[in-house]
Amino acid sequence: MKYIEPVKSVVLFLLVVLSVVLTFIIWTYTPDYKYIEQTEGKEILIGPQKKVADVIRPYKAIYRFDKEFTGTVSNSVMEDIMQTFEGWNVLDLMPVNNNLTADSVNEMIRTNNCMTVFFTGEIPYSAFNTIFQFADKELPETTFNRMIIDWSTYSNKDLQVFFISGNNESLMRSHVSLENANQFVRNIIEPAKTYGTFTEVERDGFTSLYIANDKVEAAKYTYFIEEKPELFKDVLFTNLKNVRRTDESTTTEKYHDGMSRMVLDSKLKSLTYVYPAAESSLRIEPSKLLKDSFEFINEHGGFSDDYRYVSTSTSNNQLEYQLYLHGLPIYSEQTMTISRITTVWGDNTIFVYKRPYFSFEKDISSERETKVLPSGSEIVEKIKKLDNIALSDIDDIVVGFNLTHDQSTIVTLEPCWFVIRNGVSTKLTPEIVGGVKNGLE
Repeated sequence: MKYIEPVKSVVLFLLVVLSVVLTFIIWTYTPDYKYIEQTEGKEILIGPQKKVADVIRPYKAIYRFDKEFTGTVSNSVMEDIMQTFEGWNVLDLMPVNNNLTADSVNEMIRTNNCMTVFFTGEIPYSAFNTIFQFADKELPETTFNRMIIDWSTYSNKDLQVFFISGNNESLMRSHVSLENANQFVRNIIEPAKTYGTFTEVERDGFTSLYIANDKVEAAKYTYFIEEKPELFKDVLFTNLKNVRRTDESTTTEKYHDGMSRMVLDSKLKSLTYVYPAAESSLRIEPSKLLKDSFEFINEHGGFSDDYRYVSTSTSNNQLEYQLYLHGLPIYSEQTMTISRITTVWGDNTIFVYKRPYFSFEKDISSERETKVLPSGSEIVEKIKKLDNIALSDIDDIVVGFNLTHDQSTIVTLEPCWFVIRNGVSTKLTPEIVGGVKNGLE
């Protein structure tokens, strides 16, 4: 019993010391804010982030050899062309003509030892500044949709490059000094001699169309798709606690937080996001419009498949990207929204954002079929006999995929010929083109 009091004293002393130590730890504790920020602010990505060169890409290239055209729409060739452009030093960019006629453009393209690279949309020069190295620090606030490359003086390590704008009817000229011009000819020009031949379809008062002479062999694909509507909700709304859901119909859901709204259409597998407070009537320059639109989508990995820039409308600050597969554009007779991203830029932020909310997951190879389409020349002859389509109204005639689906997670992509007029695709049905064969016969 005589040890009880000393033991109590020791225990009491230890408890007092422990209390002091714990109090000190609490007062001096500093949380690891870096860790908290990384955990709470974890970046949400719909798909992989991309470079500008991934979404700005030509869809066709034609070459002039000894009064004959060859050409291709091959995806791998378009990639090779863009890789070749990287690092080019573009010198002496200067205006040549601000009232360019269609006949002048046609004559330039017919010039021997010239290749013409076609882009769907009008591209601001500054957007190419991440690909080319422009010698001029101040680039013109204008656009181009075709490049003509004259390789006739390549032996002097010099290429003459022309930039043509169809919308602005303008022509710019520059020079490129190449360290290894022989490599450019070997990798880009020489292979073109083996490409299929193209026919120039002349149109009075309009730029010519360039159409492949051979029949087109293409595959019909069936894909499983992955739907990601919840991810888009998490990306587009800043405070998810305020988001409320309303079922508008059996195929439509609406999300809103009092400031913005997102409508999901499960039938078309697409979404429309609107932030009304950002609406603006101020016109944005094409270079800034493309930059802002690209960064907004890329920030959340919105280029989840092969989307490519196709058009700008500066009158309402609208910009669009088309879905591609294996180098061919994808269209749908149901709606453009199912295969196209549309952004409308507002007051320093997005105003309207429309797009599909699915991405391709897996090709069902057992469902794949080979189709043989008529040649471009045959298609042109058919169109000439039609009353509802005039050649003079056509932007181009292209092979693409017609996307169809029900409300399942499977889509079908059928290769077809399409007429493009004012940026809108029209499928040329078998009745027009005379049928499509299965297999290789």
